[in-house]
Amino acid sequence: MIVLNPEGMYNMLAYERKQQILEIMRSGNRVVTVDQLCKSIYASGATIRRDLKELEESQLIRRTHGGAILVEGTTSEDPLAFRENQNSMKKQIIAEQAKRHIRDGMTLFFDSSTTVYFLGKTLDKFSNLKVITNGLKAALLLSEYKNMTVMCTGGLLRENSKSLVGLSAKEYVSRYNADLAFMSCRGFSVENGVSEASEDEYYVKRQFLQNSKNAILMCDTSKLNKDYLCKLAPLSEFYEVITEKKEINDLCNKHTKIHQKQRS
Repeated sequence: MIVLNPEGMYNMLAYERKQQILEIMRSGNRVVTVDQLCKSIYASGATIRRDLKELEESQLIRRTHGGAILVEGTTSEDPLAFRENQNSMKKQIIAEQAKRHIRDGMTLFFDSSTTVYFLGKTLDKFSNLKVITNGLKAALLLSEYKNMTVMCTGGLLRENSKSLVGLSAKEYVSRYNADLAFMSCRGFSVENGVSEASEDEYYVKRQFLQNSKNAILMCDTSKLNKDYLCKLAPLSEFYEVITEKKEINDLCNKHTKIHQKQRS
């Protein structure tokens, strides 16, 4: 249900407001005032100031008198703790759907995304899984489970995402084969496929695709119809696309391997 305020405007959720604040600042307005944000987002000054306080705690912006400045180095990717709290309910729904593909004894590739991290939280009852990941947080989570082997790639550590990336991480992944690869992305669409903002992440995820029997794309719909610098793959290279919305899943999966399998 869409909730309108008395002026007939859509009331955004907190995470949506904070994301829009960041998008405004990243689009060229690195310095903004509370008044500017109130007019752009149709929120009260108290609400904007609360959002700015939380963004500052996540080390994304620095508050000033009457406004905020975007912190250097935050233009491409948000810190892991901030992303983990975004759309968390949607990510839980996606993780539960993705889990149905996993069987005891499988070898899995996990990327460093928070969406795939939520999948990791559901694996405590499985036996004899082997998980190869470039995500430090996923590796630490999975290492707590019994009857699971966890392998972590080497590579360059990206501080914000706590991921290991680059050509050395890609080379490590290239030594192994997996039954399934689970990954998210920065943006996806039916027309242009799946894309990443970072070349370093691109290299690792391309290798996940190449060395797995099937790959599952796990994305919430906030990433739908967004394109970024590095084109990772068309949807046809994935076995299935899983979002929190059935109608989007059905639309995307007309172009994936699961649809081809159903037709054969």
